[in-house]
Amino acid sequence: MVIGSRGDIQPFLKVGKLLKEQHGHRVRIATHPAFKKFIEQDSGLEFFSVGGDPSELMAFMVKNPGLVPSVSTVRAGEIGRRREAMLEMFQGFWRACINATDDEKDVENVKMMGDKHPFVADAIIANPPSFAHVHCAERLGVPLHLMFTFPYSPTQQFPHPLANIKSSNVDTNYVNFMSYPLVEMMTWQGLGDLVNRFRVKTLGLEPVSTLWAPGQLFRMKVPYTYMWSPGLIPKPADWGPEIDIAGFVFLELASSFKPPETLAKFLDAGEPPVYIGFGSIVVDDPDRFTSLIFEAVKKAGIRALVSKGWGGLGDEGNTPDNIYMLENTPHDWLFPRVSAVVHHGGAGTTAIGLKCGKPTMIVPFFGDQPFWGAMVARAGAGAHAAIPYKELTADKLAEGIQECLSPEAKEHAQELARDIAAEGDGAANSVKSFHRSLPLRGEHSMRCSILEDHVAVWQLKRTTVRLSALAAEILVEKRKVTWHDLRLLRHHQWNDFEGPGEPLTGGGAALAGSLAGVAKGVGGTPFRWAKSIKKKEEHDQRRKERQSAEVASKSTSGRILSQTKQNGHVGGTKGNTGDLPHGGQHRQEKNLPPGNGMQGREELVGDEVMGEVVGCGIGPRVSRQGRDMHAEESDASDDNIAEEIVADTGAGLYQTGEALAKAPMDLALAVAQGFHNAPRLYGDKTVRKPTRISGIQSGLRAAGKEFVYGIYDGWTGVVLQPYHGVKEEGPIGLVKGLGKGLGGFVLKDLAAILGPFGYTMKGIHKEIQKRRQPTNYIRKARIIQGQKDFKALVTRNKEGSGGGKRGGTETEQAIVESVLHAWQVIEEVRHDLQSLQQQKGFLRGRVALYKERRYWREHGAFENVTQAEKGLEARRQGKSFDEVFASQMRELKKAAGPRKSTMTRAQRKGLGGREKAKMEKGKNGAGEGRASTVFADEGTGTAVADKAAGGRGNRVDGVATGRIMNGSAKADAVPAVNGRATEGRRLSV
Repeated sequence: MVIGSRGDIQPFLKVGKLLKEQHGHRVRIATHPAFKKFIEQDSGLEFFSVGGDPSELMAFMVKNPGLVPSVSTVRAGEIGRRREAMLEMFQGFWRACINATDDEKDVENVKMMGDKHPFVADAIIANPPSFAHVHCAERLGVPLHLMFTFPYSPTQQFPHPLANIKSSNVDTNYVNFMSYPLVEMMTWQGLGDLVNRFRVKTLGLEPVSTLWAPGQLFRMKVPYTYMWSPGLIPKPADWGPEIDIAGFVFLELASSFKPPETLAKFLDAGEPPVYIGFGSIVVDDPDRFTSLIFEAVKKAGIRALVSKGWGGLGDEGNTPDNIYMLENTPHDWLFPRVSAVVHHGGAGTTAIGLKCGKPTMIVPFFGDQPFWGAMVARAGAGAHAAIPYKELTADKLAEGIQECLSPEAKEHAQELARDIAAEGDGAANSVKSFHRSLPLRGEHSMRCSILEDHVAVWQLKRTTVRLSALAAEILVEKRKVTWHDLRLLRHHQWNDFEGPGEPLTGGGAALAGSLAGVAKGVGGTPFRWAKSIKKKEEHDQRRKERQSAEVASKSTSGRILSQTKQNGHVGGTKGNTGDLPHGGQHRQEKNLPPGNGMQGREELVGDEVMGEVVGCGIGPRVSRQGRDMHAEESDASDDNIAEEIVADTGAGLYQTGEALAKAPMDLALAVAQGFHNAPRLYGDKTVRKPTRISGIQSGLRAAGKEFVYGIYDGWTGVVLQPYHGVKEEGPIGLVKGLGKGLGGFVLKDLAAILGPFGYTMKGIHKEIQKRRQPTNYIRKARIIQGQKDFKALVTRNKEGSGGGKRGGTETEQAIVESVLHAWQVIEEVRHDLQSLQQQKGFLRGRVALYKERRYWREHGAFENVTQAEKGLEARRQGKSFDEVFASQMRELKKAAGPRKSTMTRAQRKGLGGREKAKMEKGKNGAGEGRASTVFADEGTGTAVADKAAGGRGNRVDGVATGRIMNGSAKADAVPAVNGRATEGRRLSV
């Protein structure tokens, strides 16, 4: 899931190609339709259109570089259009997760009856601005991994790149850290209602509070991989192991580029020139900006390559001899041939400039560009400071260029280039980071319990057996299980909201929400009436305009026809286009301004025919023009205003009735959860996490647990809380423990009394809501996926054996026998455990069964069928599990531990290098050691560490930085997690 400009999309294409070509995953890129050709033809990846126009997004960002839009933008209605586009993309991202095709007119494949293979995402990789990622992952229960080119994770080291931080007397570290939740809070204030509409109506999820949602990804420790060089920006010390820095990602385009002869001659005519370009940025006055650049080049006394970009630079035609105006030229071909680069500070342009070792000056416009300007200036790899576009003058530009050409800037840029080269391929590192974040070991592994090289999508009810689509299809076909015995497997829960923190505000918020729902239903009806009437008036006005246009068109056609008859151009006679008024049609089109010519018309026609324009809803995607025509032709929906008013009234009454019906449930649940969570307010760490409610069964289970454990924890806490308090803090802990115990005795018992009603009602409500959820569609997709996987396996095996029936049948039979043998093992384990229960009697048998299952689970015997068979043999032979599963337990313990940071040890080496640099180069400032990312080799478990820190320091604007020189780093070996999981198509990403 990616939104943004072409530069935002490109790193994900390199990552996607590696996932597909080297690891066998099925990769789908869900993004704007403008990148369809670029993704499918140039990258060879599967594309899915989610709507949205990146050029409009770019124009909006240029006009509104901050978080708060300008008054003129609000007056122009641009905010409403951007919100509509975001909701459209939310819907598109969800379709990309579950639909076989993005063409909603292809009804057969939409209903999974065509030849296209069903698609259900097994994992989601997204950039943070796509925003719908965590909600789609929550609905599917799949792993989520965020990747981006600038930071979205809170840190004290630097502020959020989109935050405009003013100098103040507040602690800098605090300001930097708080800028991240503030940016997220502002975003939620603008899009929160759309997100909740998307969650409720499309995904069938509960709405989230716009106060709770900011910071949710940080609290849940969603894995992040940032695509920049740790040599330029080391990993902050306050980032956890779930965050990796992988290095810059580059697309190799230089090999296929052939420069124009004039460019080659200019490069060979003198000293390497300075590159000046601003990418896709559009300036208000390109002529003035061009004159400014020419004047700065003259003052600096250099040769320059100036990229025209989209801003129309250099169109006045008075280019000096020492300046060459560039067309579109790949940076990886051009930058090695220049002496320095001046650009807008896009992440991709910054990366390739530093990779080539070129001193850099950044003129930021908006977004993350000031961040990159500050980072490059801090590293001393170019101009001493970034100059914002609005403050740029010819003198400042000339001064910055001269700073870039200084020996110190060149030396630091070359050191950064060596760092980037030592860090390896950023895309490959990102893929390794993604694989290491997946749960591939243990009882909750993503692997199938039977076919371990396939991802599990089903779970056998009342067991821990996980089945892939192929394994489930074989077992159902052989009548070992039925589809009703299987439920969709959820690998991850992404909602961390556990109810209100205490009963007073929880109950008050529930009452306020119920009253608001009642008022919104009845009170909003007149507004719906007014909206319907306005829609009818707009429809009538469009119809009148269309009729007037048709009359005028017929009148014009009649006059032209009469003129052609008078001129003798009638019947089949071919007229000369040059004789037409104004030079004919071709001449008129040739003189049209850019963007309004035939190319734009062809794209519009193509969109209408192919259905490229995505609507906000789930239905067929047609162009806006097509929707308007359809609306005009629909008399039943538009002409009959009475029916619209009746429908609006019914919708309002339904909303009011629903709010009234839910009010007792919401109040009881909020108060019960408030009493349940209230002990946390005074530091009670024994509060249990609530059970996730998805239906009537889980609701009853949660009610029972709340009643039993609430009373149990309330009574036992009176004794246990003082006991633990004395052990931890002595006499003071005794007093605290008595308070916690008595408080818990009251609050937990109240939660136990009130909870069962609220949880049971919630379960009934969830059960009713299931018909609105896409679960049945996903189940159908998984079933068809298994059928087509098995069919493809048979076909592939037959083709691989020269089409012989015997070769394909043997391989198919081997897989079937493997699955059936595994099922026999599962049945034997189940039989042995049930026999143990029967031998001990009912009560003692249940206790013995619980202990035996826990014993198997603690030793990893339930991880897969292979381990279960090993445990079965050990039990029958009287062997100890401690001996049989010794290595298994060590591996599981290591896999269950916290995810290790990729640079921990290298950073420790960097600290030593920093102290050494401080001693050796004290006069220049304390050198800050920089370390490269450490990654483990897949499949081998051996670790590779890049060169670590140490070396010279350089003070830039009072900030001491350091360069990587010599040193060594060690890294713990990371167990191979991709061993068999990378064979064939394993994940849908």
